[in-house]
Amino acid sequence: MAKNLSGDLLVASANRLVDGLVVYLDDAGQWTPRLDRAALARDKGEGAFLLERARAEAFTVVDPFLVAVSEDEDGTIEPLSLREKIRAAGLTFDAIAAEAVRYA
Repeated sequence: MAKNLSGDLLVASANRLVDGLVVYLDDAGQWTPRLDRAALARDKGEGAFLLERARAEAFTVVDPFLVAVSEDEDGTIEPLSLREKIRAAGLTFDAIAAEAVRYA
């Protein structure tokens, strides 16, 4: 059975222009690298509004989009798709580069 990746909870995400870091729009309209501070849209209508707000605040980021997330009992937010889980975990390039240098 396929997972429902559309989700009822959504956050707005993008990549920061300066360094490519994954960022999320917070309730104050600022871009933060912390998923736990992201503004949550609890339905598709709120999601559409959140995306428009993200696009209006896109001066320092590239191509904002919505990410389906889940929230557990203690309020922890986690992306539903594997791609977004990898993006939220942070940059992997440093680890890859360190391994390449080690074997060079």
